[in-house]
Amino acid sequence: MEKTLVEIVQKPSLKDPYLIEGLPGIGNVGVNVAKALIKALGAKLVAYMISPFLPDYVVVEDGICRLPMYRFYAARGAGLDLVILTGDAQPPQEESTAHYELCEEVVALASRLGVKGVVGVGGFLVPGSSDGVLVAYASEELGKKFMEAGAKLMPPTRIVGATGLIPALAAERGMESACLLGVCSSPVNDREASERTLGVLVRGLGIRL
Repeated sequence: MEKTLVEIVQKPSLKDPYLIEGLPGIGNVGVNVAKALIKALGAKLVAYMISPFLPDYVVVEDGICRLPMYRFYAARGAGLDLVILTGDAQPPQEESTAHYELCEEVVALASRLGVKGVVGVGGFLVPGSSDGVLVAYASEELGKKFMEAGAKLMPPTRIVGATGLIPALAAERGMESACLLGVCSSPVNDREASERTLGVLVRGLGIRL
C-alpha cells in the first residue's frame, strides 16, 4: 500500500455537520467520548481509512485479523448533525510527516462530507490533578460556547497529534474549529475525565443524547 485508502461506505445526508475527532491518546478521552456518542446516537459507519502511516500491526477480533483504520460515523437528529471519527491508533509520535499527511486526508474527507466545524477531543496530562476541561480554538465563537459550557481557556502549551492538527488544518480550509481536552492525572484510561469532557462537548454544541 503506497497511499491512504479512503472508502466511503455510504454518502450520508447531513446538514452542516460537525466533525468530532476521538482517536487514541492521553487518558483515552477521545476514544471514550467518540464511543459514547456513537452508542447514544445510534451513529452509522459511513467511511473508513486504511493508511501506511498507521502503526505496523494488525488488529485481531474474534480470531480475525485486519489492518488498523480510522472510522467515520454519522448521526442525525441530535440537535445538529455529526460526523464522529475514531480509530485504532495514531501514527508514531516521532513521525511528524505521517501525522500531517493523515490529518490532511481526514480534513479533505470532512470537506467532501460538507463539514462546517471540527472539534478535536482528547486528554491533557496534569500530574496530581484530575479536574477540569480545557479549550483552545481557532474560531472565537466556538471557543466561547465551550467556555460557557464549563471549559477553561488552555494556557500556552502544545497539543500533540490529531487532536490539535485536525482542527488547525480544518481552520485553514475555513471551517470552525476547536480543541477540547479533559484534564487527566494519568495517561491510562480516565473515565472521569472522559465524562467531564463529554459533558462540556454536549452542552457547548447543544447535542441531545
